[in-house]
Amino acid sequence: MSSGTEIITEALQKIGAHSVASPTSPEAIVTGKNVLNGMLQQWLSVGIDMGTAPLDAPGDELSEPMDARNGIIDNLALMLAPFFSNGKQVVSPELSRSARIGYTFIKKMYQPVVIPQKKVSSTMPMGAGSTRGVSRSTFADQNRELED
Repeated sequence: MSSGTEIITEALQKIGAHSVASPTSPEAIVTGKNVLNGMLQQWLSVGIDMGTAPLDAPGDELSEPMDARNGIIDNLALMLAPFFSNGKQVVSPELSRSARIGYTFIKKMYQPVVIPQKKVSSTMPMGAGSTRGVSRSTFADQNRELED
């Protein structure tokens, strides 16, 4: 788990907006926090729930799953790039590819799986033996749901 500041500075490093020689300004960190919160909220709205909470301050703990960390950083870097590009191309093809792979992994791991309701097959026999007291059909109603 990482602080919001660590995630944001790593994302800014990927697009060349942060380095040891040229550290990021506090305003850029706040922008990164806002974009990170928006990105995580957008993912949550499509069902990707990693258990993270919005950051109140950039230094707060993000509580992200470790397997999702790189995907979050790469996608945040893509979203921050327009704020720091100054008219230059700062997103490499490798970063774009890595962000796409990271998002696909996060979506696969943290989006809920919908299990369809069980339906009775039209070819499933109703039972065997006497047909006394039951309908003449020997097959189950196709639209009926099974009982557990």
